[in-house]
Amino acid sequence: MDKGEQVFHAARRAFIIMENSGVLLAPANSKLSHKEMLAQMGFSVVQTVQYLNELPRGYCMNSELCVYQGVSDKSKTWELQPKNYKIVQQYLPDLCALFNLNDNSNLYLGVLVGRVGEVWKKINKTTISDFMKTR
Repeated sequence: MDKGEQVFHAARRAFIIMENSGVLLAPANSKLSHKEMLAQMGFSVVQTVQYLNELPRGYCMNSELCVYQGVSDKSKTWELQPKNYKIVQQYLPDLCALFNLNDNSNLYLGVLVGRVGEVWKKINKTTISDFMKTR
């Protein structure tokens, strides 16, 4: 992991929403990537890739929440898929309490994949309140 990637990872608080199980949360100031978090939980490489593609994950940074899914190096955009909206909505009150967010806090539903070590551009901006109204 390069220095820029380590700085970004330590500045944000990463999480993975495990459907029907809860939220896997990185410790504060952790430099772990989502992939490393899953590996430390004992998941195989195949399971890790599957989870990164299918499960909502993201981070909180500067009082903003970013949620997405995806893993392919060929994909330029990792977006939260509508099929996962209800899962995120189920855990959003817990994430808000954990990160001290409110209904007016910004929520992004994807990122544009960039270079490792850079902060990737967040996309699909909404608010927590507006997202909770989607079905």
